[in-house]
Amino acid sequence: MKKLFSQGIFCLFLIFGFHFCYSQEVKVDTVFVGNASNSKVNKFIKKQATVFIIVRHGEKENNGKNPHLSEAGKNRAIDLAELLKNSKIDNAYSTDYFRTKETIEHLVSDKKLEVKIYNPSKISDFVKNELVFNQSKSIISGHSNTNPLLLNEICKVNFYKDIPDAKFNDMYIVNVFKKRKRIKVFHLLY
Repeated sequence: MKKLFSQGIFCLFLIFGFHFCYSQEVKVDTVFVGNASNSKVNKFIKKQATVFIIVRHGEKENNGKNPHLSEAGKNRAIDLAELLKNSKIDNAYSTDYFRTKETIEHLVSDKKLEVKIYNPSKISDFVKNELVFNQSKSIISGHSNTNPLLLNEICKVNFYKDIPDAKFNDMYIVNVFKKRKRIKVFHLLY
């Protein structure tokens, strides 16, 4: 009887211990910051973290399946490069569309980075196989419907929703600490 009781206590300990550990696996905090500025952006890029700066492409021309940036989008791309000119960035990723590549074109040119193309229909594979969690700093240019999927995949949550089609100024700075045990997301507008 004593042995059975001990085994029962041990099983309860395993069940509750596993549940506690599993439910505490990733702690994600999202903070809406407001309008971005050069000094503000660097404040949210933590040196001890792997950082992903996720932006939606700028405003686009209204023609075809693969439009270029409009004048407003080109100006936003210049603003993005100016905003991040003093930020350390090691990697640049974009989907294989004119508008996403053009959004980070000035930034990668200034920083002498090569743009790596990822497939927006394979976000899980992209995060698992391409993104490196080693305290590097990366810029990722995507879309209104793929950036939320990317954020959810990096953070291991189901929180982020599609961005409205007419909204182009969202920037998410995702700081990943200690092998994805703690994640801090700063949401800025630029």
